[in-house]
Amino acid sequence: MTASNSETIALPPAIGMLALAAAPFYLNDIFFLMTDTAPAWLAVDYGSKLLALGVLFLIPQLRRTVMQTMPLKVPVRDALSPAVLCVMTILLIDHFFRVVFPIEIDSMVLFRYPALDPGFLYWTDITFGLALTAISEEFLFRGVFARLMSAFFKKTAMMVAASAVFFALIHWSHGVTSMVVAAFAGVALMMLYLRTGSVLPGMAAHYAVNFWDFL
Repeated sequence: MTASNSETIALPPAIGMLALAAAPFYLNDIFFLMTDTAPAWLAVDYGSKLLALGVLFLIPQLRRTVMQTMPLKVPVRDALSPAVLCVMTILLIDHFFRVVFPIEIDSMVLFRYPALDPGFLYWTDITFGLALTAISEEFLFRGVFARLMSAFFKKTAMMVAASAVFFALIHWSHGVTSMVVAAFAGVALMMLYLRTGSVLPGMAAHYAVNFWDFL
């Protein structure tokens, strides 16, 4: 399973564009540490993801790459089962590391999501917010990463592992468990992307996992 790019981009500019698009995901945690209210946290969270999408769609090379990540390469029915399996795998891994075999180091949890009481902010986040997360993260950490970086890895497994680490590290302020679970989720979601050729099943799976976690 490979992801090819019709437009070859040299390694230094590819890394530079990935770093630019990913920067909001890494920097927003710094601002999270400065917030103490739910509205402030949501403003930072949504703003960072919209900024990342802006970078992806405003840079012509990235915009072309993003557009290439959307068409399904398999029939819809053939994408459904892998997407469901992806969701179940991530939820089981999350349960294992949080309940069955906890690995959290409390001192490394720098930020916890503020509680949202049922109401406007809660339903905004559970719908728009989670969708924004799934869309922005799947575009960048699966579709764009695979299309830009596959040519520079000798084996697909190396590319998948690198993308998983890249994704896990954006959860740096949430503690060890979040980063470990995110790494496994990154592997599952990248395999789903490679299987279907599209970020759309991954977006649906990503949203379903987050919806379950935040509901």
